[in-house]
Amino acid sequence: MMTTSDVAARGRFGELVKLHAHGRRYLARDEERRLLEDGVTRYNLTLDEARSALRSAAAEEHLVLEGELDVAGEQLLRTLADPRGRVSRNDFRKAAAFYRARAGHAVTELESQRRLKRIMEEADLKPARSGRIIRTRRWYRQIPS
Repeated sequence: MMTTSDVAARGRFGELVKLHAHGRRYLARDEERRLLEDGVTRYNLTLDEARSALRSAAAEEHLVLEGELDVAGEQLLRTLADPRGRVSRNDFRKAAAFYRARAGHAVTELESQRRLKRIMEEADLKPARSGRIIRTRRWYRQIPS
């Protein structure tokens, strides 16, 4: 059972998250971790309470968390992939545009492609060959890791 001091600490932590997110639409993973550490150390919340307060404040402020965006990006790539787990160049571009738009353009186009490439490799998805005459995966290899 939460005491009034626990409720007050959770409220203050939620306000800290809102202040941190003011005027932004995207919260990077390291910033999220730093806020969670503050919630645990300075506000004496459990990790679950801090995570819950962070997510509810993020939802109120329409703030996108990098971890949640990565999950959505993976789901989109899996949906766009063919039955053999290959993602076409055009579908990859669409997924990168989605990632960037959801992040409120706080991430560059190259950074969104780099993150989606990492997500594809972790999800064991492969790039599809592309090209008119010689079909290669060069478009995918050119994205820096």
